[in-house]
Amino acid sequence: MMNTDPSFAPAPPPPPAPGTALAPSPALEVDLDARLDGPAVLTVRGDIDIATAPVLEPHLSRASADGTDLVLDLTGVPFLGCAGMAMFDAAANRVRRRHATLTTAVQPHVRHILHVVGLDTTLMCCDTVAEAVAAVHDRART
Repeated sequence: MMNTDPSFAPAPPPPPAPGTALAPSPALEVDLDARLDGPAVLTVRGDIDIATAPVLEPHLSRASADGTDLVLDLTGVPFLGCAGMAMFDAAANRVRRRHATLTTAVQPHVRHILHVVGLDTTLMCCDTVAEAVAAVHDRART
């Protein structure tokens, strides 16, 4: 029998049991374009969250390991969670220690997230990959 009392709300579902795997995130696609005439471009497509950040991290580490300027193309990233933000902050610091730069191309809502948490002071944010590559070239000239 259905409860018709307007103040009645069904109980929320119970939380998953400890050790239960969460539903997997959609696949994350990562491509590296190592350019001879400018910064390497690491393109990421898909959500970056607690499930996919460990997939992206080795690619990001390898792309930034040799002190090459790096453009991180996040224009295909609809969601950026805390795990991704922490990883990008660490990568930006690692790249800076090697006297290189990490520049991002992001969608407006991802730029807003980076601004709210203060990462736009660590990562230069551009609207397109072309703008990000040009920004790296401009910094190299100064």
